[in-house]
Amino acid sequence: MSASTTARALSGYRRLFRARASLFQGDERALRESRHAVRAEFVKNKNATESQIPELLQMIDDAEDMLLHGIVRGELNEDRGVVEVKLSPEHESRMDTETMTHLDPITSDMKGIDGKGKPVIEITKNRSDK
Repeated sequence: MSASTTARALSGYRRLFRARASLFQGDERALRESRHAVRAEFVKNKNATESQIPELLQMIDDAEDMLLHGIVRGELNEDRGVVEVKLSPEHESRMDTETMTHLDPITSDMKGIDGKGKPVIEITKNRSDK
């Protein structure tokens, strides 16, 4: 592997760790599991051939984009029995919230809040200027 390819892979590794830290801030379980998942993928592909590397580098870019823009976090409001999801401006620009019918939970902990196997999702717009 050339020095520039190694640098790109290490840069991608750091970008994925920053993206997961941002997405899962405050959720120790998700941080731990995502850390193990990212590391496992890099270890699995440490002996990749030169012909595999461009695809793997693209997968890093795609994974970072998904973590930053394709996943939203919700907070369970037990009093109301809903998961409140606040969309950031980046998410709003990529989603059609008028026609979106549901969001799928990524953990089994969220099953059955509505009695039908899927949580009730309430989408609000995040007005914070971070």
